[in-house]
Amino acid sequence: MVDRGLLYREWKQNQVVILLSIVFLVLANPLSIVNTYLSYQGCLAHHDPQYCDFIVNYRVNNLIGINWVPGVILAVCFLGMERSKGTMDFILSLPYNRSHIFQTKFWLGGLVIVLSQLIGFLLAWLLILVYQPEHVYYFEHSSVGVIVISFMAYCLLMAAGALTGNVFAQLLTAFATAVLPYLIVALPAGNVEVLLGVSIWELFPSPKAYFSLTSNLLYLVPISYVANEWLANSKYILLIPSVMSILFYLIGFISFKKHPSERNGHFFLWKRLDRPVQILVMSFGILGFGLFGYYSGNSFIGYVLGMVIGAVVGFFVSYFFIYKKTKH
Repeated sequence: MVDRGLLYREWKQNQVVILLSIVFLVLANPLSIVNTYLSYQGCLAHHDPQYCDFIVNYRVNNLIGINWVPGVILAVCFLGMERSKGTMDFILSLPYNRSHIFQTKFWLGGLVIVLSQLIGFLLAWLLILVYQPEHVYYFEHSSVGVIVISFMAYCLLMAAGALTGNVFAQLLTAFATAVLPYLIVALPAGNVEVLLGVSIWELFPSPKAYFSLTSNLLYLVPISYVANEWLANSKYILLIPSVMSILFYLIGFISFKKHPSERNGHFFLWKRLDRPVQILVMSFGILGFGLFGYYSGNSFIGYVLGMVIGAVVGFFVSYFFIYKKTKH
């Protein structure tokens, strides 16, 4: 599955990025505990102890909330940068099949992300035992959840990198995928409200049912996990990003193995994706600009004009990004 020669090559090629990612992911969790403890000590130094509480609450934003960033950087270095610099052609010319190349890249980054955070979790747990805070909230749930979410982000970027021909295309495809479920639901729903003159929530038995459905649908949007609202809900919600990780891994593996690599510099390596994605971009442009035009002047003239502008903008944006080859 993972070849030692390829592993050594990836290590030498991305040594600095890998080491910095390990250091950050190992220290992020314990440093959050240390920061909370130092804040508590600072409170004791300037206020009466009865007004100072030493509480570790992972629902409050802390350093591990950006643990998904190293996964993004690693995926870009492993695939996007190789495509943009043209060195991917050299790797593919080596006496290794594509499966071994992708598996080596994928699992090297995956192990860095998971094992580093597990070490950080252990160090944070030891610090909690040493400092003995009054209360600890969401420690295990948040720590494990961030591991799952950061791994999902890494899988998403690796899948995007296996489909695209340069760094910009990889990042843009990953971001578009991260918000795609929301766009697929929100834009058509907004246009239905304009055309029918009725709010979507009025079609539900009660406002509570509507807001319950919309809040649950947000968990199907990968980018929604960047915020920590999922902490207060069931721990089984983490099964969703876990399944997404498997799906993104399979997409990346199959794409890297089956799709051509000779379209260097193009947005997508698989030419058949160009037209469907262009149609999708134009559709979102029409729906999005139509809503903007309507709510800008509260008129159907603005709505139609916005749709026309959206179609033109969507066409030129998609044409420029998808069909124009990027020079190495």
